[in-house]
Amino acid sequence: MALQQHLPQDRNPSEDQMWGYSLWEFIEGNWMYLVAIIFLLGIFFYARYSWRKRHER
Repeated sequence: MALQQHLPQDRNPSEDQMWGYSLWEFIEGNWMYLVAIIFLLGIFFYARYSWRKRHER
């Protein structure tokens, strides 16, 4: 049996090979959704803080 010369070497995949995209590409493609999520979280935490202040008495 002949040895195969061009087999891939065992090494860990890069981030692009593992996920198909990098974190920066994900942020660039979904920045509007990320801003909307941060905005909604801000409203939620402000409302929770405001409710807690009103009912402290």
